Amino acid sequence: MDGILKQLAEIKTELEKPFPTRDINKICEDYRTEFLNLSDEVDFYEDFRYYCVNIAGTLSYVLGDKINQIPQGKIDMLYKSFFEYYNQYEFFEGRIANYNHFFQEYKTFEQTRKLLLQLLSNNHCPLNRQNL
Repeated sequence: MDGILKQLAEIKTELEKPFPTRDINKICEDYRTEFLNLSDEVDFYEDFRYYCVNIAGTLSYVLGDKINQIPQGKIDMLYKSFFEYYNQYEFFEGRIANYNHFFQEYKTFEQTRKLLLQLLSNNHCPLNRQNL
């Protein structure tokens, strides 16, 4: 568990990099037709931001030694990658490497998400496994 905590503490600064707004705008331009076919309530920028904020917020609980205070909704969201949670965006998942800043941000948050899940399961937190 200490090894995971150390990795999470080290990765924290990576999560504080600027948000990949330019790449998100470019994705929206490049896939304009696909985005127009989605519901008006869909907002890729906000969905990705919310997803990242959830992971960063959960990390704050962990690093602040408040694991037992993490809301169940935050934990539940950790069970799915961004593209699993927001499957309406799967049309460009295979091409995210073309958007370097977004891709790097995505990979860092995915690594953090997986480490958090590993830590929480090792810590015997009340994980809701039905969301797997």
